[in-house]
Amino acid sequence: MRVLLVDDDPGLRLALSKALVRKGVDVVDLSNGEAALEPLRTGTSTVGPVDVCVLDLRMPGMGGLEVLRRTQARRVPVLVLTGHGTVPDAVEAMRLGAVNFMQKPVDADELLPALQQALREEPPAIATAILGASAPMLSFLERVDRAALADEPVLFVGETGSGKELCARRLHDLSAHRKGPFVAFNAASVPDEWLEGELFGQRRGAIAGASETREGMMSRAGEGSLFLDDVGELGLDVQAKLLRALEERRVRPLGADADKPFRARVIAATQGDLKAAVDAGRFRADLYYLLAAITLPVPPLRERGDDVILLARAYLGRSSDRPLVLTPDGEERLRRYRFPGNVRELVNLMKRAALFSESLEVDGALIDELVQQSPFVDVARGQVEGEAPRAGERVTLEELEKTHIKRLLSELNNVSEVARIVGIDRRTLQRKMSAWGLRDQGPQ
Repeated sequence: MRVLLVDDDPGLRLALSKALVRKGVDVVDLSNGEAALEPLRTGTSTVGPVDVCVLDLRMPGMGGLEVLRRTQARRVPVLVLTGHGTVPDAVEAMRLGAVNFMQKPVDADELLPALQQALREEPPAIATAILGASAPMLSFLERVDRAALADEPVLFVGETGSGKELCARRLHDLSAHRKGPFVAFNAASVPDEWLEGELFGQRRGAIAGASETREGMMSRAGEGSLFLDDVGELGLDVQAKLLRALEERRVRPLGADADKPFRARVIAATQGDLKAAVDAGRFRADLYYLLAAITLPVPPLRERGDDVILLARAYLGRSSDRPLVLTPDGEERLRRYRFPGNVRELVNLMKRAALFSESLEVDGALIDELVQQSPFVDVARGQVEGEAPRAGERVTLEELEKTHIKRLLSELNNVSEVARIVGIDRRTLQRKMSAWGLRDQGPQ
């Protein structure tokens, strides 16, 4: 058993930790509520999985009740501990999902049976833990967890590779629909002529080539969740039928003469601007407003700070049996790279680093070399004249960034627009331009 002990009293943490360790219990102690948020959401601490949490109710800053409010869709059962307990506090803690409430002072002999009982409680299981400790990611995951408690459609908006399906699975695993299946339908991967049959189902002979009766994705979702990925790729005819099905909560397979009930929760995702598609007449406004009842923008990796290092270490460890480590200059290269392919690109990069590293250290030179080979970096590799680096040519990430920015400045002649495209503020871009000897001219 590994216990997460959260209390602002260092003496209590030390005493309880020693007593629990003597009883064969691993302890991870934290001094404040803010530090407990992510371990409670993911079930993972800096030293590995956590089984149960002992949470102090009264702490400076974020107290125990606020921690419970912010982690209502947590993976770890929580036992609340306080020296200032009142009946209303106990009621509120239990309402927020605490499995027990104990008064201080408490010793390990009292606490251990309560922890063992807490382990028998069954919190919702999250199939896929999403790693992230940056402020943008913690804020985003809190919104996902809150959205899970509702039953409205959710629209995830994010760049390719940013993890929209993982987010959809997390939302499903924390929702009232978690006992049902999670059915994923990618609108961009199905030929137009088969879209309706795949989504709504079809009877034998309903369309040319339909030699058998097939159940559609909407029926397969049952009382679980239906994930509509790349929803903006649906044609207008299919959009109209989908809108009717979602509004009436009924679906009719092609060739059938009766409807079937539709009970699943709808989760959609897009990497494009659906509102712009509505304005251009490519997407129905009424369907957009239905799907976007709760809209959650997924942060791109470049906005997640040191999450890139957290993720890189995790995926590097998963990709090799060898104890590989990132060197400081390797980490610095990762921080400076923009990752147009987001987490998907980082995962691929770490797999290749594990494969090609000739030592136990993954350094900046290897990162540079592998980045040049990445299919995601093509947009950043062209020279101003359109010439890509030659095969075998070693180019640093700074040189790639400089080349990409020079090309954009040449094409757009607009510093503010280039800054928006590459994801940095205008002053930062101007400092880079000054360092590279580039003149700031043209429209601002």
